[in-house]
Parts: sequence; structure tokens; C-alpha cells
Amino acid sequence: MRVALINEGIYPYRTGAVGTWCHRLVRGLPEHEYHIVALVDSVTERLYPPLASTPNLTALRVDGPPVGPPRGGHLSEERRLATHAAVLLCRGMLDDSAYSAAMFGAALRRIVDGTANGTNPLAGISLPSILLDAWAAARNARSAGLPAAGTPRLPRPAMATARVAAGLIDLAVRPLTAGLPTVDLCHVVNGGLSTMVALAAKWRNGTPFVVTEHSGYPYDPLLRRTRTDPAVRALILRFLRALARLGYAEAATVVPPSERMRRWELEHGAPRERVTMVPPGVDPRDNPPLRQEPAEPVIAWVGPDRERELVLAAFRAVREEVSQARLIVIGHPPEGSRPMGASFTGPVANRRALYGMAQLIAISGNDAGMPYPLIEAMMCGRPTVCTESGGLADMVGIGATVVPPDDPAALGRACVALLTDVRLRREMSNSARQRSRTLFGLRTMLDGYQRVYAEATAAAAPARAELVLTC
Repeated sequence: MRVALINEGIYPYRTGAVGTWCHRLVRGLPEHEYHIVALVDSVTERLYPPLASTPNLTALRVDGPPVGPPRGGHLSEERRLATHAAVLLCRGMLDDSAYSAAMFGAALRRIVDGTANGTNPLAGISLPSILLDAWAAARNARSAGLPAAGTPRLPRPAMATARVAAGLIDLAVRPLTAGLPTVDLCHVVNGGLSTMVALAAKWRNGTPFVVTEHSGYPYDPLLRRTRTDPAVRALILRFLRALARLGYAEAATVVPPSERMRRWELEHGAPRERVTMVPPGVDPRDNPPLRQEPAEPVIAWVGPDRERELVLAAFRAVREEVSQARLIVIGHPPEGSRPMGASFTGPVANRRALYGMAQLIAISGNDAGMPYPLIEAMMCGRPTVCTESGGLADMVGIGATVVPPDDPAALGRACVALLTDVRLRREMSNSARQRSRTLFGLRTMLDGYQRVYAEATAAAAPARAELVLTC
């Protein structure tokens, strides 16, 4: 099967959890031929090596000035159609009604129809004015009286803000002009502008697509371009929300890697019957069991610097119960004083080596990324305490102790319970190892995507054949 793996400049250009996930997927399914499509601002050196299953790489530039429609006798007609599409787009993105969603989808389809010559049909029209009119109407309409969940209330319209937001929207629709080689399936990584490429392929060629999101649209890279302007951010959040909902509606399958993302997608309109969770996979051979534990009561904390105060407060409570306890923190030391017994490692490349230095692992579950540290700790057989994120407790089951977020007292009590009970540590170690290898083994993930691919292409075959006959 020929698969286009579409992402926003992550793979093969940047390391990290999502890049690791992509590489494990294409390396683990060599029977498919992957065409990597990366949306980038600039082409840089690839950090993941090419594989036999990834012979083609297309870097699509989404920066720079837009290419306008060609000059010719039909220019006025092209601008009329583009203006109509822009009106539908701007009005359709500003509320969550079914009518608005239909307008938004119709707008993008019209843009796709106008990109056969490789140009951006929104170039040359007064997009800021169109957006400003839609914005004023939405703000005054009763349906826009309350902001959609997760999006701030729209401020009073201003032309300066509309110009900035319109520029970002113009940039965001450019992937609709992308031409893809003939593939059987598109696999969208993390939604956003990558969804645009897949939508265009579906509407032009009948190519089905599946979506795997590791974080929701509030983390989309497009929002980094809003700088600190809350009005621009509010508008772009509305645009990304509408795009996410359209992507869910058009996808053959929505494939969240976690319960947290499954709930997010269902809350944002993904059809329940088309949502199939496939957890991230870790190769057990890379994380063999740690047979011995240190004699000293040591906790290793894996969490972002922003939650440093949480673990330090919890550790102070731990020291009151276990006076010899030590804490190893992955990250940079804070300014000022730190608790006795706490040390800081800075960045760590080999987490397994760190896990071997501790009797238990404390992990933040509030990170938006994939829970690789948690899975690896469980696979190594280290007792683990993690702070809750939506659906994390369901994921770990009895393989870890889950405590509420932002509750240092609960985190400290859970750590004391494990540090003072060797039998409990051993029981949790065995449970963690078994659960992680059953649910989060790499083979389990790969088999899941094999099924998703086969079902998506089989379901789309009749409609695709009809589209080819029509053309």
C-alpha cells in the first residue's frame, strides 16, 4: 500500500515524541511504501535517516508571498468565486452550528476546485475586509453570545487585527494547493494544516485519510504566529477548531493514541463509530526489566520544569516521613534554595539508566505529548506514581499509582507508601511490566495501524472508483 504520511515539519526534521512515533511506524511497517510529506517554513537537514519504506520525501513550503491567479480573461470571474469562498470560510469558522460547519467545508472545497492551476485563489481579494464583516456579524449574533468551549470570546473587531488574522488564514489554506503523488491512503499526523493536504487529496482523487493527533488544536504551530495579540489568537483558534471538526467529519478513521485524545476528539465532533484508539508502541527489547533496585530510597522525577515546584513540595513531605529519601529531577535546578536531598540532572538522553538509579519513578501526566516516559518506566518494571491527565488512570490500570494533578500532598503520600513497602513495589513492578507489554508493545501498535489502513482503504474503494469514472 502507498501511504502519504503528512506532518507539519516534524518528521524527519525534528526529534521528539511525535518524530519517534513516525519513525517507529514507517520502520515497523516496511510492507507499505511511505511518501513523507512535511509542511515546512524552511527546508533543513533531516535528523531521521531514510528507510527502504520511505523512498520519497516532499517538503512543502508554506511561507513566502502567495502566488496569485494568472492574468487572463477570466480574472474577474476567478475573483468573484474566490470572494464567495472567502465569505463562506470566514462566516463558517466563527461558530459551531451545523450550518456554519457546512459553510466552512464548502469554502475549502471551492478553494480546492480553484487550485487546479497551482495558485492560491484567495490571493488578490480583500480577505481582511471579508473577515472583518464576518467577525462583526458573529460578535453581534445571538449564536455567538457565548464562546465555543476552549476558545476565548471574540473582542471588538478592528481592521489591524483582521489584517494579521487574514494573513495567517491565507497562509493556512495554501496546503490545499499541494499536489501529491498517487497514493492509496493519507495518514495525517496531528491535524492542523496537514489536514488541508489530505482534504485536497480526498476531494480531488477520492483518496481516503486517517488522522492521528497527539495534541489538540490549542497546541497548533499556527498559534505561535499570533504573537501576543489575544484578538488574533481568538480568531485563529476559531479557524483551527472549524478545521479540526471538518477533518474528523471527512476522515475514514480518527485514531487517537490515548484516552485523553479520544475524549478530546469526541467532544469536538468526531463520529464515535469512526474513532479507534491505537496506543503508542514501545519495543520491549529496548526496555528490558530492571532486575535490581538501589538500596537507598530514591525517587526519580520525570516532568516539565513548570511543575518543578509540585515535586519539590511533595518531596519535602516525603522527607518528613522518610528522612533518607533522595530526589533526582530531570531538568534544570531552580534559582534559590532547594530541598535537602534533591539533585538535578539537566536533559537526559537515556531514561532507562536514570530509572535504574531509583526505587520508584514519579511522572507528570499533564504533558500534552505521548506518555513514553510512563510506558518505558512500566516496561522496565519500575513502580510509578503519575499525576492524572484525562484518561491516564484508565490507561495505566493497576500498573501505576495515579494521583490528582497539582496536589503535592497526594503525590508525597503515594511516594511514601511505595518507598516504605518493598512488597508493594514488587507487586506494582510485575503489574506494570505485564500491562505495558500487553497494551503498549510496538507490535500491538503496528498491528492496530495495519487494521486501520486496510479498513479505511476498503471502505473508500467504491466511492473512489465512482469518482474516477465520473472524471
